[in-house]
Amino acid sequence: MIQLTAIVDGKRSMMLTGESIEEAGRSCRDRFGARFEGFGPISTETKARAKWAEYRAKAITRDELEAWLAEQEDEHEIRAMFNRMRNAA
Repeated sequence: MIQLTAIVDGKRSMMLTGESIEEAGRSCRDRFGARFEGFGPISTETKARAKWAEYRAKAITRDELEAWLAEQEDEHEIRAMFNRMRNAA
């Protein structure tokens, strides 16, 4: 479960989702249409946990995970988080 701040009509609203960040965005666009303005800043930890959950659920492959990691400015920090999550499992 991840917590995001959705911005709808200029107002912030907290939402919980068990889906990916992309799926949460699609859901908000479906529900609020043009009133959905996007999400507030998403922390590195939230992005990492969401992507790790997708990988563990087999929604994305290791290659897709590695490609996403390569795009991140804080790749080393995220890899350290993944290692902690892997060791905790």
